[in-house]
Amino acid sequence: RLDHPARGRQGGENGAPTTIIQDDGAKMFGKGKQFVAHGRRVVLAFPGGAGYGPVSERDPELVKRDLARGYISAETAAHDYGMTQQDIEAVQTAVAKGEMVK
Repeated sequence: RLDHPARGRQGGENGAPTTIIQDDGAKMFGKGKQFVAHGRRVVLAFPGGAGYGPVSERDPELVKRDLARGYISAETAAHDYGMTQQDIEAVQTAVAKGEMVK
């Protein structure tokens, strides 16, 4: 999925591509021999996949659950799902208190 991320279905968003970089930000290829200097690290970021159905139809309680479990970021909850800052903070507080199952 490096060059061809998963495609969304039934109105869902496309997935993100896989990224491969060195810890200094230098891009790497998915195939072939490449040099990694001693002491450097390779960072692989694998996306979760594509969406199914429009985000506007996602149950808000499931969005809260996904935020609590760390499946989505607060930024994604707000930007993609329209979650208010107040709701985001309520979820984060509940998680910190151990009131929401991660």
